[in-house]
Amino acid sequence: MSPIFFVHIPKTAGTSFRKAAEQFFSSERVFYDYSPTEKETSSLVCQWIYKERDFLSFYQELCNKNASFLSGHVNASKYVYLFGACQTVTFVRDPVQRIVSEYQHFVRHHGYEGDLPSFYRKPQFINRQSKILQGVPLEAIGFLGLNEAYEDSLAILNQRYNFDIQSIDMNMGRTDKTTNYELPKEQLEELNYLNQQDIRLYRMAVRLFEQRRALFNEGKSYVHGAIHQLSDKSTSGWAWHAKNDSPVKVSVLINGKKIATLSSKDLRPAFLRLGLPRSGYVGFHYNFEAPLIKGSVVEVVVPETGQLLGKRRVQ
Repeated sequence: MSPIFFVHIPKTAGTSFRKAAEQFFSSERVFYDYSPTEKETSSLVCQWIYKERDFLSFYQELCNKNASFLSGHVNASKYVYLFGACQTVTFVRDPVQRIVSEYQHFVRHHGYEGDLPSFYRKPQFINRQSKILQGVPLEAIGFLGLNEAYEDSLAILNQRYNFDIQSIDMNMGRTDKTTNYELPKEQLEELNYLNQQDIRLYRMAVRLFEQRRALFNEGKSYVHGAIHQLSDKSTSGWAWHAKNDSPVKVSVLINGKKIATLSSKDLRPAFLRLGLPRSGYVGFHYNFEAPLIKGSVVEVVVPETGQLLGKRRVQ
């Protein structure tokens, strides 16, 4: 099996997950990229990424060593082109809770002496999750888990990749993780204002996760997909099965009425950089028989399971 690329967003249960993965795969098959100055960063990463700057040779060396897992505090775009979106996994967290947790981590482990507002106003900590995942559609990520639903996330990930990674708990900043951090109203409002991109990303991630968990609980297969374009004349998008390579059949609905069923088998050149399955032949396109009126609702659904891939209004 091709190796997994874990995008480790700080303070999202990533340390627990990567250590659990190391126990499952064995340390010889797990590699780390946490910057060239961090002792955890693997020598193979230091050599090929930071010294030689040869990404392809690095990936070839990983495969030669039968590597199973690469983890790092890196942007998704750094390695997604090598590993492919389907082999990329990550966890996200409520943005406000994540920032407060990271602030406390910096106070405990890095000697940060400022107050919380001085920390969360720094540009590098604003919308951090969005910046890390920039350039990779959430719907395309092989597995997108939630910190707040870690156990369920792990179960779904194991089912998706045929793993048996067991839950372990590490890097705990506090003993009680079941309650949220409470903040003064002014700080909460400022955090929400500063991190609007992360809040939108998190809401979308929750929606995708809840959809995937419901299908998992019902024993139904999951499809990655989205509406990419909608006008009054046509709609298009992309879709692929999480666990097989057959083209996905999708139904197009207008105002709740099914008007067509299509196969997602068109080439999507713009997404080839994400290493898509089926060599990128995952697209669908449909021309409406007559222009739609403004406000018409277009939905794309997987008829086999009822999974909603997208819902938009004609503007």
